[in-house]
Amino acid sequence: MKSDAAKGYRAGLVLKVVGLSYNQLKYWDKIGFIKPSLKSVKGGSRRLYSFVDLIRLNTAKSLLDSGISLQKIRRSVAYLKKHEPEIEEPLSQLKFLTNGKSVFALTRDPKKVIDVLDRSQLVWSVAIGKISRDTKDKVRENGKETSFS
Repeated sequence: MKSDAAKGYRAGLVLKVVGLSYNQLKYWDKIGFIKPSLKSVKGGSRRLYSFVDLIRLNTAKSLLDSGISLQKIRRSVAYLKKHEPEIEEPLSQLKFLTNGKSVFALTRDPKKVIDVLDRSQLVWSVAIGKISRDTKDKVRENGKETSFS
């Protein structure tokens, strides 16, 4: 049996898996945003997408569903390809965060995040859960809690 990486997926299945309309999928191919990497439409042939294409499509759809416009997603991908050339396919190789207005990409440094729409403004992430656990541990080590009324 072929691995997922070696399989090809036709547009009908892609539409069901990703939740795009046929027109969106066709448009994204036409403008070169996300083209099927296995087989493009030529002379009546059908599009054939790889598993990595599905990841890219799902990532883009997720960003769209979060309120990020296609134009902003395309700008983000273009910025990352230009400034992070070792990353060939940002939509399938990076983790993205969004607040609905901007798009952030996680860097190799887990504490550093790039706002790709604001062109390299760094945003520092803080793991509140770890801080909370560490604080509780220090309280336990250093004394009892005091209750008050």
